[in-house]
Amino acid sequence: MHLPEELLDEIFSHLPSDDRRSLENCSLVSKSWLQPSRRHLFARVFVESTTYQSWLDNISPTNTGLLHHVRSLTYYRIGGDEATDSRCGVYALRDYLPSFFQLQRLILCLTNIEPTICDHLEWFSAFQHTLSSLLLARVSVTWSAFVALVGYFPNLRDLDIFEASFQVDGRPIPPLPRALRGKLSMISRRVMEFPIDRFVGLKLEYEELGMHGTYETSLVTAVEGTLKRLKIDRFYAESTPSLSRCSELRQLEIDTAFPQEQEQILISSIASTNFRKLVFSRLQPNFLKNPCWMPFDDMICELVDRLQVSGYEHTLELELQADSVELGGEDFLPKFKEKGLVRIIEVSSGRV
Repeated sequence: MHLPEELLDEIFSHLPSDDRRSLENCSLVSKSWLQPSRRHLFARVFVESTTYQSWLDNISPTNTGLLHHVRSLTYYRIGGDEATDSRCGVYALRDYLPSFFQLQRLILCLTNIEPTICDHLEWFSAFQHTLSSLLLARVSVTWSAFVALVGYFPNLRDLDIFEASFQVDGRPIPPLPRALRGKLSMISRRVMEFPIDRFVGLKLEYEELGMHGTYETSLVTAVEGTLKRLKIDRFYAESTPSLSRCSELRQLEIDTAFPQEQEQILISSIASTNFRKLVFSRLQPNFLKNPCWMPFDDMICELVDRLQVSGYEHTLELELQADSVELGGEDFLPKFKEKGLVRIIEVSSGRV
């Protein structure tokens, strides 16, 4: 019986993402099953330096058509001398990048992004308009190469920077053809890892911002006109960002490891009448025991009162995230519940 490829695609999509054996078996059923199986087998490709040569042996110039199915490419370096090993940098993939013309997500981890990449952006032209997500994890990159790279993809909506090492070089900084938009996630444990002063000097219009580590509050200020969702996780800085001018802010998520004094400053500065949801993540068991939650009760009630004065007409949701959460009975957050505009979501058990 012949099944349409669309139906086969739907069937294969229900297989676990790591179940390659089943997809390989499906590819042997019949000729009509081969292409749909390949689309799922090669949707995500992971290349590391230890398997780089075997990857080249399997993907030869005669069968690069297999790379047409790739939606996500991860290049991960393990070992090797950065100065002599060509596999350590993006240049190692230059002969194959033109075949990834459906690539949507690119992950570069523990590798080099060469300074001269600015002169070879055409290598990425095959997926210039399809790439929407870029993750730079512990890479080494010059500032000019970074700006050139993120500015090259017009549909880039998700940028993750994880403990990357940036060097300021003497190359001219290419102008960004458009503002950077979408979602920005930044993780750093060292304040000097990222040249934040240069970054905020770019045209930024991010709607979602996630910060973990030591960053200046100027990043929040730079996107205050467009910011809708903010997540702050273990944010250690000399000052706490103010959200008073974030008029589009809809959601704030705070890790409970965040210092309580900074939590109060953040929440008390919210002035957006579009605000909908407050999330406390990674709750500790003692948080839900009286009287640990009492300061939060007062803090959130003050927020609701202040927003109502400005014409607030929405239902404010409070989401509690933890491995095991018990709301503590009827006495939990009594002032908060009395407002009548509040919905408490218990994420761990799925109850509302």
